[in-house]
Amino acid sequence: MGTEIRVNLGGIIHFSTIDWRGKAAIVIFLRRCPFRCIYCQNYNLLETDNYVDMEVIEEAIRDSEDFIDAVVLSGGEPFMQPEAIAAISKYARQRSLYLGVQTNGYYPEAIESLLDADAIDKIFLDVKAPLGGARYEELTKAHGASERVRETLEILLARDVDAELITTVFKNIVGAGEVKQIVEELHEMGATCYPYVIQQGRIERVPPDAGLSEANIFSYEELEELASLAYHTAPLKEVRIRTRERGEEVIYK
Repeated sequence: MGTEIRVNLGGIIHFSTIDWRGKAAIVIFLRRCPFRCIYCQNYNLLETDNYVDMEVIEEAIRDSEDFIDAVVLSGGEPFMQPEAIAAISKYARQRSLYLGVQTNGYYPEAIESLLDADAIDKIFLDVKAPLGGARYEELTKAHGASERVRETLEILLARDVDAELITTVFKNIVGAGEVKQIVEELHEMGATCYPYVIQQGRIERVPPDAGLSEANIFSYEELEELASLAYHTAPLKEVRIRTRERGEEVIYK
């Protein structure tokens, strides 16, 4: 039987091999987010609610469990619903499944608490822009965003958490200059131990009023160049690119 927890559910992908490299997962999207990035690919989840009983989540996991190794929570921003994460983690553990969470890093205290409770096996942290300066706040429209993301990264490092770091790129928004500065900052923080993923922005998923076009999309070859820039800027453990044509590939390790 389900718990009394209700989950603000955005949707479910019952089988994915691209959200957790090396694992097959069910991906559960949770609604609401403190950020308002102009290129948000799940903008339809930001401002509306769809609360369901925990039993709905449990049934979806049971329906998929013969084909998966893990549950991945995405959003929106999952850590806006820490009680839901804890309940889903408990059920995943009962079914011998790993739990990973994709996060923008804005809620370090919730992340720390759930990590300390051993509720999470992996964190996928978006690093949207350089952590120094005002660019983060400009992109996210969220006060103190860069400081909170930096604090989240420090928590991951202190606890030796399995994690990967992801930057989504669009020309004239987040490009070579930003990637180089992000990687330099990761090096300064001692965070080059994590795989770094450069993700191709997808124009078909952004809000129609974002003012973006195909001209803002990096080509596969240009993403390879960004990967080379990242790898030669700091001693990263691994650099990957993620594209709509080829999925995720390791470029340097």
